[in-house]
Amino acid sequence: MKPAGRNMKSTIDQYKISGLIPIGLCPGAEYGPAKRWPLDRFRKVMDLLLPFPIVWVLLGTAQEKTLASPLVEGFPGTVENLIGQTSLEELLQTIQQLTLLLTNDTGSMHLAALFNIPTVALFGSTDPSLTGPQGTIHRVLRHPVECSPCFLRTCPIDFRCMTRITPEEVVQAITETISP
Repeated sequence: MKPAGRNMKSTIDQYKISGLIPIGLCPGAEYGPAKRWPLDRFRKVMDLLLPFPIVWVLLGTAQEKTLASPLVEGFPGTVENLIGQTSLEELLQTIQQLTLLLTNDTGSMHLAALFNIPTVALFGSTDPSLTGPQGTIHRVLRHPVECSPCFLRTCPIDFRCMTRITPEEVVQAITETISP
């Protein structure tokens, strides 16, 4: 995290004024790769939602900076890449301005839930009944498989708990949440 300095509310407000819907995207998960939905699937979701006036606000830690490249390179939509560029204060300001947060099971997911920001939360190796966001504004996507929840940091087999979540399911959850 960086020291505070920017007013993230005004940054996100500028997108809102221009008619864009700010959707946060947290592609990482500090716990380990078993909690991370594949980046190509996040990108597919972004591509499928191009008809919507969305600004994707990428969030994450400095250690997750490399996760942004596959999401932003060649993407024709609007992206505000804040991965590794926010202080804790700026992260809190940013999350409070979002319309929705698309996320793995992360700390940012818990912050969004705290601020009553709707989430589409993707769960695989962990148990959403223990750590998932609570309330009807949140959508938890999870496919029960025989080996989940395993609570492992790295999947020793085929990552089926996460790969069975499809981009189309995620798009449906997002559009149902942001559509009036």
